[in-house]
Amino acid sequence: MYIDWALIQRDWDWAGHMLEAIVMAAIVALLARLIVKWRDAVVIGLAFAAGHFHGREKRDYEVSVHMQPPHLEAYYFWNWSWDQATDFWPTAFLCVGLLIWWMKKR
Repeated sequence: MYIDWALIQRDWDWAGHMLEAIVMAAIVALLARLIVKWRDAVVIGLAFAAGHFHGREKRDYEVSVHMQPPHLEAYYFWNWSWDQATDFWPTAFLCVGLLIWWMKKR
């Protein structure tokens, strides 16, 4: 069976990042559960995952334009490439959406 990795990277990279964020949030939540309640542990995990992707995409932008970090200009999301934006924004919306859902849940 032939797997077209270029197609997956080009068209489905965002989905892989979302899955990675969920797994990362779960691992961080499990670790945080050692010291806080489940409700707080999940919040910590989701916040960590959202922050991780922001930092990684910001760093990708800095590397792509040969910018020495840290630079405030790298926070200008509108300068990011389409690939960088589509890696970060869907993952951030997923993490924040789950975070809001989790906080409203009783």
